[in-house]
Amino acid sequence: MHLLAEQTGDGLILVDARGHVLAFNTEAGRQFLISSPRMLERGAPPGCAWVRADEPSIPLELSPLERALAGEVVREERWGVRRPDGTVAVLRGSAWSYGEGAGVLLRAREERTSRLDVAGGARLLAEAGALLGMELDTEARMEPLLRLLVPTLADAGVLFLGPAGEPVRPVAALHAEPERHVLLVEMLRRFPPDGLEPRGLPSLFLTGRTERVEALTHAQQVASTRDAEHARLLLSLGLRGYLGVPLVARGRVIGALMLFRTEGARAFSDEEERLAEELARRTALSLDNARLLREAREAVRLRDEFLGIASHELKTPLTPLHLKVQLLQRQVDLLAAHGKPVNAERVSETLDVVQRQVRKLTSLVDNLLDVSRITAGRLKLELEEMDLASVAAEIVYRFAPSAMQLRCSLEMYAPVPVLGRWDRLRLEQVVTNLLSNALKYGAGQPVRLSVEAEGRTARLTVQDGGIGIAPVDLPRIFERFERAVSDRHYGGLGLGLYITRQIVEAFGGSVRASSELGRGSTFVLELPRGDIPDECLSPPGAPEVPA
Repeated sequence: MHLLAEQTGDGLILVDARGHVLAFNTEAGRQFLISSPRMLERGAPPGCAWVRADEPSIPLELSPLERALAGEVVREERWGVRRPDGTVAVLRGSAWSYGEGAGVLLRAREERTSRLDVAGGARLLAEAGALLGMELDTEARMEPLLRLLVPTLADAGVLFLGPAGEPVRPVAALHAEPERHVLLVEMLRRFPPDGLEPRGLPSLFLTGRTERVEALTHAQQVASTRDAEHARLLLSLGLRGYLGVPLVARGRVIGALMLFRTEGARAFSDEEERLAEELARRTALSLDNARLLREAREAVRLRDEFLGIASHELKTPLTPLHLKVQLLQRQVDLLAAHGKPVNAERVSETLDVVQRQVRKLTSLVDNLLDVSRITAGRLKLELEEMDLASVAAEIVYRFAPSAMQLRCSLEMYAPVPVLGRWDRLRLEQVVTNLLSNALKYGAGQPVRLSVEAEGRTARLTVQDGGIGIAPVDLPRIFERFERAVSDRHYGGLGLGLYITRQIVEAFGGSVRASSELGRGSTFVLELPRGDIPDECLSPPGAPEVPA
């Protein structure tokens, strides 16, 4: 019994019918400013007197304990109590008898007329600043931050995070009453905020302005719920006053701090609103700085990883190139020293190897230059009318020898020409990247390329049956320096798909991927066909482009 009384956040007093105190927990001692007494006279602890909450100079005719002993159930009332030091505390609580008049239980919590004075507000901001400045995981700081506010500033609170492009989610929730805290957590778990549901998010996520409601009505609370069970959980929390403050960073709402007071508590004041806004501002700044720090660290990691891969990739063609040129030079010098003619066939074979490695180096350098142009916003397009099916057919023909070496079947389906206005070199670059990846990761399985049109949209699809891409890697394969495979087994700088996406978006189109590990990948490229005559959209009876 004693353990249960100490675990609650309310003051508890349990007395028998003669006034003997059976339980008087620590919180009750704090409220009445006395240690646990043995007896209560007329339902009042020693040195204390019950008075009216709104007029402390007027004593109560009957204390809540006396009324409960008389058989009355006292529900959620406000009383004042004059304590031994002369101060008056306002309590809010209930009292009821047990065991057919054998005794009475009083449960109360203090209602502070001013939750925080100036010094208290400054102290709270200082503690919050120290917490936000700690080198911790961003979301790990949110629950301790909320514990600074509940119950100091509010009876309950929820902190939501939802940066642009991410779903809104509760990262910390707290209710001053343990039983209701369990209900709050359960409600958020079962009914998380839903941005697609009209009632799923507070309006402050859209307006970016602070909201304050002095008294939430039953109807207002029910209107914000999704069904009867949601309404039951929300109403059981006993929420009354509401203060919602957006977390704004760089002009964007990245979250919200929502504070509540329960039945009988006074409304949030202007000073408390300003305090909450300042706290929200500091929290948003801390979260944004933490995000920038994470991004900077990730950028440094990617840069270091890229430099390692790039140095390896650039060195790979340079080594055989250097050896072949050295060998050729020695052979030429040797033949010249003996007065013999140079073997043209051997020179031609060596030069073929040199050319292949030079082309590989050129491709790597071109990719790096493209990334530089894209980053600087200098990617320029020279548009002209062309047939996407013909461009794709040329590239398929170019890759045919490579496909044969890999023993990979290379198929193309393009029933009709698909005309549009694009930059030929950039379009060839995009199709080449997609087709070379399909052959590279296709594990010798068939690769199929198709070209079709739907109104003013051209669609090119490259499908392979190779190693596939893990679902966790799909969202990042179009990012710079990202790779979904080991660089030990597959070469490349991790730039091809990034450049592809940037070029496609410069055309005003989109590229997407779907895949399953071990079952291949499908890349779909969709491009607007640009300003071409309507009669060119659907050429009648056009022959199929040969595979």
